[in-house]
Amino acid sequence: MIRILYFSTARPTVSKDTVKQITEQAKVKNHELGITGALAYNGRNFCQALEGGEAEVRGLIDEIRADERHSGFKILDEKHITERHFPDWTMELVSELDFSVVINSM
Repeated sequence: MIRILYFSTARPTVSKDTVKQITEQAKVKNHELGITGALAYNGRNFCQALEGGEAEVRGLIDEIRADERHSGFKILDEKHITERHFPDWTMELVSELDFSVVINSM
């Protein structure tokens, strides 16, 4: 398994409702792919951790990187793991202002 943490900047057209929709869609897709993780959004930036099978996570990262709703995509951390940090979260939107919930848990 692998865990990847990335950071990006939302386009000005992205609203909190858009982020909620993204999260709900991710819960379904991630469940199908066996991916877990967390997403932090502070009104301007995204910070997301994804974990699961390497091929599945890398494939999803490629899709997210190409999403035009954000820019400045940068992987902050990538590591092989033996257990998940977010085993019960197919995707969870964490506190809007507190990226440390995601970053410090890595």
